[in-house]
Amino acid sequence: MASGRGARPGFALTLAGAGMLVAVGYPIAAARAVEAFGSRAVGATLLGVGVLSLALTARRSATGVSLWLRGLPLALPGLALATGDVRFVQLVPAAIEGILCGLFLGSLRGGGSILEQAARTLEPFAPDFIRPYCRKATGVFAALFALQAVVLSALALGEPRPDWARDASFWVIAPTVACTAVEFLVRKAWFRNYSDTPWDRVLRVLFPPEKTAQGRRSLEWIRQKRAELGLPPP
Repeated sequence: MASGRGARPGFALTLAGAGMLVAVGYPIAAARAVEAFGSRAVGATLLGVGVLSLALTARRSATGVSLWLRGLPLALPGLALATGDVRFVQLVPAAIEGILCGLFLGSLRGGGSILEQAARTLEPFAPDFIRPYCRKATGVFAALFALQAVVLSALALGEPRPDWARDASFWVIAPTVACTAVEFLVRKAWFRNYSDTPWDRVLRVLFPPEKTAQGRRSLEWIRQKRAELGLPPP
């Protein structure tokens, strides 16, 4: 099974997860740090952390994102340190979203995708027929990250505004949560593979697996796999 350029799923997924977490918390933390210590001090701190992180991951080139692209955000805190311009500090979330876009697009090379890696991390016995869907969903998220990078860049480079942290946080969090929720519903409606959770029980009533060819395919796969593992039928 191809898996996004042969990357180690654990590292690629960890990199993506860490990037998302940093992007979510960064705007408010950065705004408070700039207010307390100034742009140069924040730039120096970010530069030090970034150099250390890049050094620790320099050999992990099989992530779908080249080393130079992962190192590109270091230019922003470096410029903040040199100039004291807060806009370079504010551009960091846009750079993170750009890296996430590159990571997701890079994972499509070789026939796999980062979302297939995630699916197989959660469910090692996931069937091969999930691949086309995972690749399409990975492309959608890559487009989302690209759009967020553009919006965040515009916010950072526009007129100075006291509400930058609030607006940047909104554009990092709200579209990601909305896209994730929509993808979850689309995935459930397409594959119709349900667990015993309360929301899956509701979705099973709304989208019975027996009503579509893909749902019946998923149901048959579940039955076969449970039989192979010596488990009772669903």
